[in-house]
Amino acid sequence: MVAMESDKKKMDIRVIATDMDGTLLDPKGQLDLPRLEKILDKLDQCDIRFVIATGNEVHRMRQLLGHLAERVVLVVANGARIFENNELIQAQTWDDAIVDKALGHFKGRECQDQFVVTAMNGGFVKKGTVFTELDKFMTPEMIEKLYQRMNFVDEFDSSLFGGVLKMSMVVGEERLDSVLQEVNDLFNGHVRAVSSGYGCIDILQDGIHKAWGLVELLKRWNLKPEQIMAFGDSENDIEMLELAGISYAMENAEEAVKEIATKLAPANSQAGVYKVLENWLERGE
Repeated sequence: MVAMESDKKKMDIRVIATDMDGTLLDPKGQLDLPRLEKILDKLDQCDIRFVIATGNEVHRMRQLLGHLAERVVLVVANGARIFENNELIQAQTWDDAIVDKALGHFKGRECQDQFVVTAMNGGFVKKGTVFTELDKFMTPEMIEKLYQRMNFVDEFDSSLFGGVLKMSMVVGEERLDSVLQEVNDLFNGHVRAVSSGYGCIDILQDGIHKAWGLVELLKRWNLKPEQIMAFGDSENDIEMLELAGISYAMENAEEAVKEIATKLAPANSQAGVYKVLENWLERGE
């Protein structure tokens, strides 16, 4: 009877959704690919989809995942772009007027605030920008590739972007709350700023977030929110965890995330997502 109940619980979940930095990735920003591949093999046998929902863009995810990229669904730029079978199926970009307002507001601060525009045409930063926090969650090789991918420009211009997906900043923990307030006051709710960990801020279209991307996938797959198991650690994961039937905050998560999650997973430094999924697949727990 217990085994049957465990199997039923497992069958109820049809989607695993996980954040990356601070969650599935270890503290150096790396994946255990052999371990992940074994989990994906078992999920495939149960007809359960694996979704990576991240503030990162698709290039970094493909770099990290390697040959596994085609086996997962990618909800990137905090929901603004969705890739299934490694092909773009949906994109949601900002209105030009909001782009121009943001660029005008941050003009002169782009280098200081490590301001990045993530767009359909790639990532854009102002010449002279030096990223200061990346070594907290990325290897030197990853940092080098990030710099190589970025388009360093003399001035930001909306004509460069081909559609803006999100903007981001690195302001440090000590300035985090004040800059979040500044951005959220500026746009009257049209866009909003959220913490993405490590003193970083994501600026997103209102209503476009990881949960929005997951809802779009649920429609596509004819599934329900309660059939999602989700993992996260930062403020930009909250809507996703609120949506999911089973939600895990990492042991290293922000307190606001722990308050809304239904369960607690071991820290990312302890491979918490892997452990939870392996135990659940083994025993339905």
